Amino acid sequence: MIDLAALQAMIRESLLLTDAERAYWLAGLARMTPPQIDRLKSILDRARAIPWNAALKQTVDTIAGGAVKAASAAK
Repeated sequence: MIDLAALQAMIRESLLLTDAERAYWLAGLARMTPPQIDRLKSILDRARAIPWNAALKQTVDTIAGGAVKAASAAK
């Protein structure tokens, strides 16, 4: 059995989903059958393992960190 809280976190953290897609999948989890949930988890697992996905996350984190530093320096 898949931990639904963990799957919800995977949906929220996926860099491949738009905000609308995240909302769709989060809202639909309650109606999904176990095989559908397994399939969704498999897709999200594979997406997380894409090498450019990790590089994109690192780039976004770096940009966000720079923005926080710039905002702090401007005060």
